[in-house]
Amino acid sequence: MNKYKYLHLLWLIPVYFLLQFSYQVMNYQGIKSTYENGDSYIASVVDFEVKQIAAQTNGYVVIRFTDQNGETIQEQLSLPVQFAQVIMDTELIPLRYDPSSFRPIVLIPIFELQKDVLLVNIAVTLIGLLATVILSVYASKFANRKIKHGDEKVEYERIDIDDVVTTKQ
Repeated sequence: MNKYKYLHLLWLIPVYFLLQFSYQVMNYQGIKSTYENGDSYIASVVDFEVKQIAAQTNGYVVIRFTDQNGETIQEQLSLPVQFAQVIMDTELIPLRYDPSSFRPIVLIPIFELQKDVLLVNIAVTLIGLLATVILSVYASKFANRKIKHGDEKVEYERIDIDDVVTTKQ
């Protein structure tokens, strides 16, 4: 097998970015749909924790509320630190709930911030997708050229200053 065929594996990187881009868009559409079409509730905070692990800070909040059918819903939502700071000292959180949405629960105090973060994530993954598609196209062209024509043959020729060394006997 030709070693240049492995360069086609670079196409896995744009595929990854495409999946990430799709996931971010689905999240964005999900929170917008839930915010616009969901029912409003007030949830009580059951548990809240912010963790500091190395250079990363994140946490979670466990909320509980009763929907219009009388069913008690308890969810643990992970939160980046910028979201957690907004609701840190809150015991009751207003939210929108739409069980048919991709993101069924949207906390109203962090909705705008969450929407902005998702837009930035979409932009960054789109830039990464475009850059890696361009890189993969050029790598594939290079690989196809090398597969078709092969490597350049390099011949080494030794050129000495002295023509022939002769020895006298």
